[in-house]
Parts: sequence; structure tokens; C-alpha cells
Amino acid sequence: MTRFLTMLSRAFCNDNLDLMARHFTYPLPMYTKGELLVFGNADTLLEAMTLYREAARAADIQLITPRVVASGLPRKGYSNVWVEWDHFNSAGTLICSSQVRYAVFQDKMALMPRIEMVDYTALGFPEVADALPLMQMA
Repeated sequence: MTRFLTMLSRAFCNDNLDLMARHFTYPLPMYTKGELLVFGNADTLLEAMTLYREAARAADIQLITPRVVASGLPRKGYSNVWVEWDHFNSAGTLICSSQVRYAVFQDKMALMPRIEMVDYTALGFPEVADALPLMQMA
């Protein structure tokens, strides 16, 4: 799972958001700050991720690394994964960490899992999320 999440992080940090968006199912529910956002398709997620990436760059976040804290037992291909994302600036200094729970599905034939739900349990860098127009409307 760490390898999969690292691939997603690299795609995000390298502006390869299309690659990242392929690993989610739609509609995608995302819980943030007690609010539910639903992304109906990859295009709407890409819009939000582009804004998030721009805000992260403005905050000098250059690298984001995952740490899998816990994984639920898979049941019929579904499992929950709790991840802490460490955010580093251009000097390599840890700025903050976010905590996220993912609902993940991976069948036996799939090379990589698909994320079906995102729940930000702790925003380490709320200023970046606040930069999203979607969060301002919520």
C-alpha cells in the first residue's frame, strides 16, 4: 500500500494529476472539516487537485510522503487504510502532517487498488484546504 500511495504522491507533486485521478472511483465522497464533498467524475477531482497543488506550491510544499498507520482486514476486496501524510518544504523541513482514512477496493485481478472514499481526519495544513473554492462554499 505504501508503494501505491507514494506513486500517488509523486504524481501530485509532479503535476501528473491525470494519473492520480485514475486511481479513484466516482462518484468519490470526500469528508473534510466535517463537510462532505462529492466529486462526480475525474474532471471535477482534477479541478480541485489543481487548485490544491497551486496552493501547496504557494506554501512551499514540495514533497509529501505517506506513512501507513493502520490497515483494516480486507473483506471481499474492501479495506480501510489510515495514513499520515508528511508535508516537506523545499529545504526538506517537515512543515506538517495530515491524517487521512481511505476506503480502498482491490480485487484479485487489479494491479493497483482504487480509492472509493477519502476522510481527512486531521488537516495538517488547513490553509491549503481553505484555498479551495469548494471548501469556501461548504
